[in-house]
Amino acid sequence: MRLERDNFCFACGKNNPRGLKMDIEIDTQSARCTYKIPKDLQGWPDITHGGIISTILDEIMIWAAAGREIHTVTAEMTVRFKYPLPTDHEVKIEAKVVQERKRIVLTQAKVFDDERVYAEATGKLFRVP
Repeated sequence: MRLERDNFCFACGKNNPRGLKMDIEIDTQSARCTYKIPKDLQGWPDITHGGIISTILDEIMIWAAAGREIHTVTAEMTVRFKYPLPTDHEVKIEAKVVQERKRIVLTQAKVFDDERVYAEATGKLFRVP
């Protein structure tokens, strides 16, 4: 399998009209993004849908590996929701690689602001040649 970027990814693709268009910065240590979740991505009124939170955590972990020039797809992910995340509220999203194995890359991520961590995730990512 060969992975190629086409700018149509739901989470980060700038050409996807229904996508999140996350603007992610990377280096060899981590990936990060500031994001304001639109109201139309709510679950309960004014609360971000848990699937959207999971998506942004998944995306940022993939980019943390990409910062080390490792191409991956998600094998397994665990999300811990700590507080309801309001829509139209700017948050930071960060991830880092915590361990590299032969076929698997282990990552951690969080969604937070200056007052609290809203959700955390761990990921096992498959390396893709």
